[in-house]
Amino acid sequence: MLRKTLFCLWYFVKKSSNSDEKRSSLKNTMLSIFFIVFIASMIAQGQAYSHSSCSSASSIVINLHNLKIDPHPMTRPSVVSFTLNVSVTAVQTGPIKTQFTLKKDVLFFPVTVPCTDGVGSCTYDDWCEFSKSCSYPLPTGVQLFNMPMNVTSSVPTGKYSVEIRFTVGGTLIGCVTMKDIEVK
Repeated sequence: MLRKTLFCLWYFVKKSSNSDEKRSSLKNTMLSIFFIVFIASMIAQGQAYSHSSCSSASSIVINLHNLKIDPHPMTRPSVVSFTLNVSVTAVQTGPIKTQFTLKKDVLFFPVTVPCTDGVGSCTYDDWCEFSKSCSYPLPTGVQLFNMPMNVTSSVPTGKYSVEIRFTVGGTLIGCVTMKDIEVK
């Protein structure tokens, strides 16, 4: 698509310009249009989401290695699958308390989304109740957690970030931040 657009612009400049001044003006116009098309295509592709650890505490025993959101960007309404590939460095007998802090970008500022009907900035007393692919005792090694989420039409479009904090008995054992999660 971009290649065809550029070819058409080049052809238009070549055929319609007889003088050097007119050709220079059309060339500048063509470059401006190319730049706009290029920027628009980059925006249309969207940014990829990212994830990182949000703690370096010595008590951390759950570390995220990979995150897959399918589909991304999320569409509404749909069921979205979050797959987390984590390593666990110490056996966990449970329960693992999980606190989600969900923020939506509004006019370039993050606004905390309140917990409503189990969606938003919510706290769950047991991670394994939230993630059905989890059971206790949670062994050491690499674990794969799959969490389906129902994205309803009531979820506003835009970019989100989330921080997930895992605690056992008040001790932080894992913390993950995910950014640029998009809902369309």
